[in-house]
Amino acid sequence: MLNFVFGILLAAGLNAAPDTTSTAKEIPYFSVLAEHHTLTIHADYTYTRVVESRLIVTSPDGIDHATTRLFYDKLNEVRDFELEMKDPSTGKTLKKARLKDMGDAAYYSTSTVFDDNRYKYFEVTSAKYPIEIKIRSEVFSKSNFNIPSWSPVPSYNQKVTETSYTVHYPTALGLKYKELNLSGDRVEDEAAGITTITWKEKDLAVQAKDFDTEEDPRLLLAPVSFSLDQYRGEMKDWAGFASWQYELNKGRDALPADFTAKILNLVDGVDEPYERVKILYSYLQKNFRYVSIQLGIGGWQTMTAADVVKYAYGDCKGLTNLMKAMLEVAGIPSNYTLVYAGSNADDIEMDLPSNQFNHVILQVPTDADPIWLECTSSMLPAGFLGDFTRNRHVLVTKKEGGYLTKTPSYESEEWNLIQSQSKVVIDAQGNAKISSKQQFFGNFAEEILYVKNTLDERQQRDYLNRNSAVSGLIVQGYQIEIVSQDSLLNAELSFDGVVQRFSQTTAKRVILKSFIGKLGPDHLANKSLKQKDDYEIELPEDWKPDGEFPKVTLDEEHATGSLHITHEGKILRVRRELHLRIPEDFAKANETELLRKINTVFDRTILLTKSTLATVSK
Repeated sequence: MLNFVFGILLAAGLNAAPDTTSTAKEIPYFSVLAEHHTLTIHADYTYTRVVESRLIVTSPDGIDHATTRLFYDKLNEVRDFELEMKDPSTGKTLKKARLKDMGDAAYYSTSTVFDDNRYKYFEVTSAKYPIEIKIRSEVFSKSNFNIPSWSPVPSYNQKVTETSYTVHYPTALGLKYKELNLSGDRVEDEAAGITTITWKEKDLAVQAKDFDTEEDPRLLLAPVSFSLDQYRGEMKDWAGFASWQYELNKGRDALPADFTAKILNLVDGVDEPYERVKILYSYLQKNFRYVSIQLGIGGWQTMTAADVVKYAYGDCKGLTNLMKAMLEVAGIPSNYTLVYAGSNADDIEMDLPSNQFNHVILQVPTDADPIWLECTSSMLPAGFLGDFTRNRHVLVTKKEGGYLTKTPSYESEEWNLIQSQSKVVIDAQGNAKISSKQQFFGNFAEEILYVKNTLDERQQRDYLNRNSAVSGLIVQGYQIEIVSQDSLLNAELSFDGVVQRFSQTTAKRVILKSFIGKLGPDHLANKSLKQKDDYEIELPEDWKPDGEFPKVTLDEEHATGSLHITHEGKILRVRRELHLRIPEDFAKANETELLRKINTVFDRTILLTKSTLATVSK
């Protein structure tokens, strides 16, 4: 089949090189690809994956498309690699490579990660173009727990003329799949107890780097019956997966007797459940550090709680398992919970029960809402997950199985509140001294928490100067305090500074340009915002307003607000209030337009004279 496809490649790659001049919207391509994947799942739950590729690389911009990277660890073995590069015009072989010629590197390169994840790689170089490259790779896995997905278009700016994915598996083991944006053919057959399914795609659209990933064609696969290091399970539904995870960790929560006594002493006399959780969570944060450990099945099976106590460190699994064991001693049941973590990460495919997780958190059931604990964090208060795992579907594991639920979205106003009080003193030359106190609650406090705990003093000052609503602010002194009202995080930021030419003077007027901060996309990240800003501005004696200041109002479907300006003696008072709540599925284009409207409404310049006139204008 690939010999036939190669003829198509030559026609597409050599006789029809990329032409970007015909239409303004045409996306250039720098390589042409035909590829075939064959995945064979064996009766002993192992599998072999073979990938055969033929590329025509038409320019240096496409040479990275020929780079091969093959992941391996204790469960996965790279068994074969062959590469041949030719001059397609002469048929002359320019380069050959085998498995022994591949480089080898760690998948992660950090002292905070203990793992056996590595990859072999081979990078192609060439001084002339076009070139033809044929690649064959073979990888063997000891477990069908993770079945590779398929992305028919592997690289940006690549033309895929034909690609296919064939999977052979024992019918008795079962296989599930989900097709996303596939438009080609699927053929299925069964013979002698082996089921074979082949997906084929042709002439796929070239993707630019700004391609919407929601439209990317993909094939997701998952086992029904599986085994990981002799731990067998069924993944017919989420409860089956959860049951397997629970059994994997069973018996690994035993604690040393002296440590158990310490836990009981910590919560002695404390009856309120949240306070007990808070005390033990704080103890965990202060005494145990996070280190990523992913060695073989250790990527899924936790360290024992006793080992975490002994070494005073653990990964997300180890720290969560220890916290679970500590709570159990204190008489508080909790549930080990799987989540796909990451700021702005996509949610899982809920209709495909499978391994879609990369992190573990803890759920503490209560009579009301659960208390959620991010056990790898040394900073977050008990009950607040932060943007790393909020608003996600998660798999709660229990002795009798488990279930999908969702972590809090923290969308109510109390979790998305910003308020500030600022005093500004302007001198006769238009320079100003500013003192300000700002409070951030919930989601918005998380960033300030990060600033306080991870940045040094110089970086903190840079952050304050860059993020000031007032252009040109030079911070002279500041203070950051982090407090919490139970699980509600509260960050208080106080600073004072100076601004040269806070106001500008013309022949007839004094101009105060808008000093109220504009909203950006981050303000909409939580779908909710309540913001109140108060300014007290002391004017020089001879700066006098004339008449009433008009009131400014905002009245949109998803946002309301007001701007009030008053004057008494030398004091000009400005208050901006804003309430915002947008739907979960609010389109990015709509967010951009809403931000534009909000910023336009509040972008007001205050005009003053030294004796007679004051107005407000856009």
